[in-house]
Amino acid sequence: MPPPGGRFPGHNLSNPFAHLNNPLHQQPHLQQQHQPNLQHPGFGANQGHNINLFGHNQSSFQSNAGIGGGLGGAGLGGAVGIGGVSGGTGLDGQEARMRFAHGAQLQQEAALGRGQDGAKGIAGQRIREVWRSNLHQEMELLRSLVDQFPYISMDTEFPGVVARPIGEFNSKASYHYQTVRCNVDLLKIIQLGVTLFSVQGDVPPPHLDSSQLGYQPKAVQHYANNIVVCPCTWTFNFQFSLEEDMYNEESIQMLKKSGADFEKHATQGIDPEEFGSLLITSGMTLTMDVNWISFHSGYDFAYLVKMLSAKQLPEDEESYRKLVQIFFPKLLDVKYLWRHANNLVRRGVINTQATNILNNLGTKSGLQDLADELGCQRIGASHTAGSDAWLTGTVFWELRKKIFDNVIPEDLNGQMWGLTGVGPPASATAQAAVLAAQGQQSVAGYQGMNGGMMFHPGATATHRGEGPSTPTSHPAGLASTPGPSHGGMMTPGATGAFGEFRYSGK
Repeated sequence: MPPPGGRFPGHNLSNPFAHLNNPLHQQPHLQQQHQPNLQHPGFGANQGHNINLFGHNQSSFQSNAGIGGGLGGAGLGGAVGIGGVSGGTGLDGQEARMRFAHGAQLQQEAALGRGQDGAKGIAGQRIREVWRSNLHQEMELLRSLVDQFPYISMDTEFPGVVARPIGEFNSKASYHYQTVRCNVDLLKIIQLGVTLFSVQGDVPPPHLDSSQLGYQPKAVQHYANNIVVCPCTWTFNFQFSLEEDMYNEESIQMLKKSGADFEKHATQGIDPEEFGSLLITSGMTLTMDVNWISFHSGYDFAYLVKMLSAKQLPEDEESYRKLVQIFFPKLLDVKYLWRHANNLVRRGVINTQATNILNNLGTKSGLQDLADELGCQRIGASHTAGSDAWLTGTVFWELRKKIFDNVIPEDLNGQMWGLTGVGPPASATAQAAVLAAQGQQSVAGYQGMNGGMMFHPGATATHRGEGPSTPTSHPAGLASTPGPSHGGMMTPGATGAFGEFRYSGK
């Protein structure tokens, strides 16, 4: 006989039998309705029978399966916990519980395989949203997994680009770094997504036996037989206020369309400094054993370095690169790998399959373009950090296999698109000419960075999937800083037609 329904309190969200709170012997008609379901293959019966575990009560199971909306593996908590303790017999035995868990997983997978709803369901199971309330728990889980899954693909979402440096620069790299620097110092990160992969390119399974992990996550919910429900991707949501923080309007609108909840970011977002302190002790940084994978990462790693160091970025690019090398000694940028592969095609030293793939891409170089050509499926919504991180990792492994024959050249380590591999900046003379043509004040006199950067309304938000993170063939645009509380330009020390901000570097 199944365990009595009264065994579980009615409010237990992990209980898929919540609708059976009264003893079955008091409801014989329900007993008759549920009896056929005991022939499910999960209970060792005929394999040809229907996989429906709960008959007409399937919807009740699904409604209880989320475990608070945060845990993957629908219904696993109730499934593997039915026996209560190990060592029982019949339906209370270990084998029966594990078969029941497997049956619940089969039903979950069947329910998820329905078009768009299926894709959304998979994302909900495998991409975990992290807010202030579950930050420590999820970081502990990541700490326990990183030894077995030492490849981390990542992506960030941030409030666009709101400023450009002005003046003459020694090199294009200097210009692009100063653009990254002034924006990252001014702005706040909104989301960070990370996905874990093994050395074979596999993501963590949805159900883990925590006893097999080198580090035991104590704060993580365990079920019977030490089972842990595990995502493969984490989306960290940081404190951000549309009322108080600076941003580019078009970037914010894009994030809103992708589902960003800015009210929740303002009230339940993660403190970046707290996250930095947890990340630096997580085993995911400061080690040659962990490989970070990114796409167009000029800004991504800058925001991470800012959180890890709890300081503004260094004044010069060389000092910044040293910090990146300390925190992330193994780092690969997929877009830089793509550029290197195109150079190999031009030299005729790459295999035929790789040549065909790159020729089909042509000038397209966005993350989704590469994913489509390589046959990689996106899980979740684009322009969300978790989905983009997962897709970045998937594209990396396909690129590694199909383009590089599973061997990435060592000299590509540490190269970040957005700081290298892009065109030269416009000169101060060209900038002044365009501003003069627009009837704006000349910028002559701001040689080098010298703490000078400019803002103006009407800038277009940039994103790594659509083009370079900073201008390459036209004067540096003056970016807007709209905000409901500002009523116009964020221009400390404003003078003339546009504001001037003296960057102190402190």
